Amino acid sequence: QPDVDREALVNEAMKKFLDQHDLSKEMIVVGVPGQHTLARFSKLPPVDKKKIPDIVKYEAQQQIPFDMDEVIWDYQTFNSGEGEAEVGIFAMRRELLRNHLHFVATSDLEPAAVQSGPLALYNGLKYDGIVGEDPVAILDIGTQNADLIVAEGGSLWTRNIPIGGNNFTEALSKTFKVSFRKAENLKRDAAKSKYARHIFQAMRPVFADLVAEVQRSIGFFTSSRRGVRLTKLLAMGAAFKLPGLQKFLQQNLGMDVIR
Repeated sequence: QPDVDREALVNEAMKKFLDQHDLSKEMIVVGVPGQHTLARFSKLPPVDKKKIPDIVKYEAQQQIPFDMDEVIWDYQTFNSGEGEAEVGIFAMRRELLRNHLHFVATSDLEPAAVQSGPLALYNGLKYDGIVGEDPVAILDIGTQNADLIVAEGGSLWTRNIPIGGNNFTEALSKTFKVSFRKAENLKRDAAKSKYARHIFQAMRPVFADLVAEVQRSIGFFTSSRRGVRLTKLLAMGAAFKLPGLQKFLQQNLGMDVIR
């Protein structure tokens, strides 16, 4: 919800979680939202492997729009299907990272690693065998943002889309002039409501914006990959409980949308 004390809520959730689980002997990894991290992808010139770190460092300085002292960054090399090496550069501002780690530190937990949400999702799907060699798009819609990931063979590409579940709620709040909480209830019960048609009419512009953003992003990806055709999209996140969203994406993207 827009007007809540986020810090107090996170602290309360952490306390409840730690009351139920003893993490003293566990390895702890902190996930950070895709919208707080930066991902840049570029092709590498054909050079000796030993020279790659220097080339990537130079590339990172060009691609990251902050002073390098302000960010923490790392990279991963991939082989794209065309035999060319490609690099993914992932960065996060130190200040934003400190804000996330503060919740873990106040609970006396020592994280071993930090990972961007879309990359953690990709790793999970890869590990479970849901993502394999065939090109596939993954759309994970969160509360405020959505992450689009395209996995192809041994490589991936990701982009953040600034549309999430709250955008649907805000559209209802404005149209029906009700509080955010009431609009959220309307959204959750849309399928059973006698005003279902009006509710979906109010949310339609958000459906359209989401499709336009996904289309633009997929278009950008395929324009840089000769011969790659995306026919399947994995739909993730609670927003897909919205009746009609899966079908709307399927019809407008011309892809199989699998929840």
